[in-house]
Formats: sequence, structure tokens, C-alpha cells
Amino acid sequence: MARGFLDGYKTYDTSKGFGNAKQWNNAFRERMSKEDATAILQEQQETPWAILGVSTSATKAEIKKAFRLMIIQWHPDKNQHRLPEAEAMSKKIIAAYTMLS
Repeated sequence: MARGFLDGYKTYDTSKGFGNAKQWNNAFRERMSKEDATAILQEQQETPWAILGVSTSATKAEIKKAFRLMIIQWHPDKNQHRLPEAEAMSKKIIAAYTMLS
């Protein structure tokens, strides 16, 4: 029997995980609080806007788009050859997005 592209997704059990957008959003906020973000950004010489590469008058949509592009670029899974740098940059990016969102 041939398996379809979404067969694995159909059987994925989300009852114990984060199954909807609200739960994903809450999980994201649990990972880094504003206090954690502030602590990380105080160690930096850059502003949250500079880290994400947006202007200080950027809209929420622009900030979100910049965050997604930056986190994809610097995700540790994509940068195994420079893991410490990727982890540090990912923390900075997440902290900047947490402060601006």
C-alpha cells in the first residue's frame, strides 16, 4: 500500500503536545520571558531593531518577517559547523523578537 504525503501527519498525536496555534504561542513565551530577553540584550551593544535588521518604525508584520528570516538563517540545526556562534545568535534573535513583539 502506498503511503501519502500527509499520512504521518494524520496519525500525529497532539493531545500531549502543542497542537494548536495558541498552545504554540504560549510555549514560545514560556521559553523566553521578557526578563530573560532583557538580560540577554543588556549584554549586547546592539538594539533589538539592529539585531533583526529593521527600522525603529517597523510594523509588527515587518518585525515578524525579519525574525523568521533571521532565525532560519541562524538556526543551530543549519549551522552545525559553527554551533556556538549559531546558538548565541539564535538567543539574540529570539530575545530581540520577544522584546519587540
